[in-house]
Amino acid sequence: MIKRTVEIEDNLDDILESVKDDIKDLAIDYLNDNPDSEEAPELYNELDYRGFVHEIIDGSVPIYTGEINDLWYLYGNDFEDAFDNAGIGDKVDKHWPSGWKAAAIYCYIEQEVGEWYEDNKDEIYDEWREKHPIKEDEDDP
Repeated sequence: MIKRTVEIEDNLDDILESVKDDIKDLAIDYLNDNPDSEEAPELYNELDYRGFVHEIIDGSVPIYTGEINDLWYLYGNDFEDAFDNAGIGDKVDKHWPSGWKAAAIYCYIEQEVGEWYEDNKDEIYDEWREKHPIKEDEDDP
């Protein structure tokens, strides 16, 4: 019998943090362009108006089979649940299992980042507003 040790790179936390940073930057850019905003921009209305949120998430999904398989080994059940919850299609196709794994990882990242943004958007707005206070009209007495 031969024993083998396999090393798996777990970079999911790094991927999620990178996407969160990019989404936060996107929110700040939106606020800079819309300084009269009275609240944080909505993720899928204002921030994704031109597909920027989806572009950020899509760009974060690993493209190499080895990376996908490493993450799948560690988080496959979570990815599969996210895919199923997204309701975007069937896992049974001629490309099984590699054809839908990247899509499932995308769904997971989208779900995690969406929850994070909803939990943190007001804080992002408040931090931005502290640096960019609303200017009073000078004509008001």
